[in-house]
Amino acid sequence: MSGIEDERAIVRPMEIACEGVSFSYEEGDRGVQALSDVSFSLSAGATVALLGPTGSGKSTLLQVIRGLSTPDAGVVRLDGLSPGEPGYAERQRQVGIVFQTPEMQLFAMTCLDDVSFGPQQLGWEDAAVRAAAEEALERVGLPVSVFGNRHPYSLSGGEQRRLALAGVLAMRPRVLLLDEPFVSLDPAARRDLVGIVRALAADGVGLVLATHDVDQAWALCEERLVLDHGHLVSAGAWRFDQDGEADLLAHHLAVPFLVRLWQRLGRSLDTLPREADQAATALASGGRRA
Repeated sequence: MSGIEDERAIVRPMEIACEGVSFSYEEGDRGVQALSDVSFSLSAGATVALLGPTGSGKSTLLQVIRGLSTPDAGVVRLDGLSPGEPGYAERQRQVGIVFQTPEMQLFAMTCLDDVSFGPQQLGWEDAAVRAAAEEALERVGLPVSVFGNRHPYSLSGGEQRRLALAGVLAMRPRVLLLDEPFVSLDPAARRDLVGIVRALAADGVGLVLATHDVDQAWALCEERLVLDHGHLVSAGAWRFDQDGEADLLAHHLAVPFLVRLWQRLGRSLDTLPREADQAATALASGGRRA
């Protein structure tokens, strides 16, 4: 790409499919099977919650999708392409990942340099790099005029999380993989990050959100994947019938609070709110009962 106009192209959502993906790693003198024959497909622009108890394989699956880990078996297809096919490497670069621990992704002496690094590695012209970095910092609420020359480690935990996200956004991802992004954030920082993620999804960026927070997953994601001990045990749209709830509970996951509230109030599941404000508005207006 040769200019700022090119780098600001409209997001083209990406399809992702895992077919029979398995992955193991060494721990001491034994092998650990982290993923076992995982298969699913995500439509372009999908917002998906990746749920499961600790050790279920969520972080490993994100790394395999991004190409940071190579599966022992199976394949990850991007827009229908397989590894090695023309165009696959480019699509892989368009999958952004933000790790749970933000300092893992921060290394430069200033925030601006940190966010500029990715576009520079993609070979963009200096003007395009600068524009992308400034835009990304602005988008996450860290304007370059205030934060550009600050050292990343001088930021608060929430600001570091947003800076790490800016470094990924500067490369114009079509899909964003977030690993427990809300852990250890105070309410204000959480609210800010939720707003950023919602805006990205509205722009067409696909989202895979690995989290233990079922309430936040329900608020942000239209679909869910459930992993347990490396096996995919459930996929697709949320379900809150008897079988759907049993599926969550069987894998150490809670039913979202607003769903339980709606059920206790006898409200129709067709009108389930995803946010507290939606619930308050519906209750204030009388809503309709099941």
